[in-house]
Amino acid sequence: MPNFIPGKPVQKLVEYLSQDIESIRPDDWLKRRKDLARFQTEKPDYSIVMIARNEERYLFASLASISEQKTDKSVELILVNNGSTDRTKEIAERLGVKVVDEFRPGWAEARQAGLKVAKGEIVLSADGDNLYNPDWVDKMLGHFRDPEVVMVCSQYSFYTFDNRYPLDLQLYQNLRWLNSKMRHAKRPHLNCLGGSLAYRADIARELGGFTLGVGRGEDGDLAFRMQERGKIIFDDSRKAFSHSSLRNVLVEESLFKTLMQRLTTHLKRIPQYLSKQKH
Repeated sequence: MPNFIPGKPVQKLVEYLSQDIESIRPDDWLKRRKDLARFQTEKPDYSIVMIARNEERYLFASLASISEQKTDKSVELILVNNGSTDRTKEIAERLGVKVVDEFRPGWAEARQAGLKVAKGEIVLSADGDNLYNPDWVDKMLGHFRDPEVVMVCSQYSFYTFDNRYPLDLQLYQNLRWLNSKMRHAKRPHLNCLGGSLAYRADIARELGGFTLGVGRGEDGDLAFRMQERGKIIFDDSRKAFSHSSLRNVLVEESLFKTLMQRLTTHLKRIPQYLSKQKH
């Protein structure tokens, strides 16, 4: 089983999350801006489309994780500001990141706005509250050397604000991983989450891109349609991890309650996972 405890690069980025934006040192802003400048290329081969709505607390750290990517590929970075009312846009612009405004709220609306302007042949989909390992870009893109691959998704791992990883969290993450491995053979679209996804832009556009108005599930919806055009890869290696907070997972602030709820739900779905979804 994978080791889900975030490595030191991600743990160090977590430290930003306990700071007010104004508390971040000016030289740190300058360094991140300088490191992100390489993602402003006019003729990129690849695109990162990160969406954000009111991510003031998380965005600096998330963009800092992109600034630490080890890739030497030609990659552009686009931040889709999805109608934020906080300082999300200000943070991105202060870091020199290209910002596209999409005022219609919604994950599909934001991702579609990014796809519309992306110039790269492969789009890496990211979220403004996630932290990415330094090898994330190269690890995801590496799978597209196989021309039959149309989409790649990776495993989510959770970070905590105190960088402590109790046993119940490690158990929860390993059960999620087992669930993902089990369902990928017949229903790979269920593992395709927009916070860590890469796909061939031309095929996505041919299929109409993201379906607007669907709320959550816009990522799996696109994956379901794209799987008819080629292979979907699930990369569960540590280098491809996307690290997310637990804020959208916890039930009543209790990881144990969340674990029991998810376990009950997915045990009932096992027969479905063993067959291919038809529509």
